[in-house]
Amino acid sequence: MKRTRIQKITLGLSALALAVTGVVAPMGASAPAEAAGKCVNYNYSQGGYASCIGYIQQLLNDKYSPKLVVDNDFGPKTRAAVISVQKRYGLKVDGIVGPQTWNVSCHPQRGPGPVPGWPYAAARAAGCPGS
Repeated sequence: MKRTRIQKITLGLSALALAVTGVVAPMGASAPAEAAGKCVNYNYSQGGYASCIGYIQQLLNDKYSPKLVVDNDFGPKTRAAVISVQKRYGLKVDGIVGPQTWNVSCHPQRGPGPVPGWPYAAARAAGCPGS
């Protein structure tokens, strides 16, 4: 299959965006998660830097100790926290915040009703359903 010039440019820009941000977006996405939609619709991995990663860090701090510094940087400590949460909740352990990890992270996992200290604002900002 021969690719058009636009397809080649789009593919090149997608690869560049992945290399720079560490964010894996659906093919054809033309803007970062913050501009295009909800954070929960994207996967995040080590090497990324975005406000959505700050929301992830806030949500992980509810389930992980020691607490992460919320700096919007998906570094080794954030990856370790993601892996810890994935192991704890029986998810695929890959260090990537994808649909399953978002699902666990978006909810307090401690019963119904408002849970004191849970980062509801971060959950809403990330696009967590029901937040």
